[in-house]
Amino acid sequence: MLENYKDKIKQLKPFYIKNILPNLISWNEIESLLNLRPMVNDKRLHILSNKRYEWKAGGWLSDNNSYPPDLINSEIKKYVCYISDCSRVNKKINNVCKELEDILNMPSDAHIFFSLKEKQTDLKGFGKHQDNQHNLIVCSEGKFIIKVYSDNYIEKEMNNGDAIFVPKNIDHEVIPLTKRLSVSFPIKDSDFLQSRQWINLTN
Repeated sequence: MLENYKDKIKQLKPFYIKNILPNLISWNEIESLLNLRPMVNDKRLHILSNKRYEWKAGGWLSDNNSYPPDLINSEIKKYVCYISDCSRVNKKINNVCKELEDILNMPSDAHIFFSLKEKQTDLKGFGKHQDNQHNLIVCSEGKFIIKVYSDNYIEKEMNNGDAIFVPKNIDHEVIPLTKRLSVSFPIKDSDFLQSRQWINLTN
């Protein structure tokens, strides 16, 4: 799907594409991820608050650093959250990562951002910031405004399937208009590329 935009991506300049990657992930899939312990340890699930979380752990847990479900249930209603290391949570997302890696010859991941707060205008989350890696940001559910503060200023309302490419070290901010779900594909300047082969059990 990104093949037609590979030259623009290689220029490493900001640009916007309407409805190119619809339905990358659903709220039902996020619900399943949040109920899977390996996906919610404190290295993968990021709750963008200033709180320090502690809990008791034991029993059958193989990872004592996984957030307990009652804590998750409480905090996701208050804060913007994201799950990192998600490049293989489904085939669509894995394929986008492969396309980006083929174009730039750099490893890509997927960070899944979500906010349950309706009409959130207080900018809890990152606010205006820049990243030290390139990013392709795709809206999957809901609506938000994104602003990119480059020489070519961009301000767009993002809907399902809309994407925007933000090179590293460029200021940008996301302003949610509704409860929202998006996927950010960070692309790191590194020579390590893991296989993107998809494991099939039903063929």
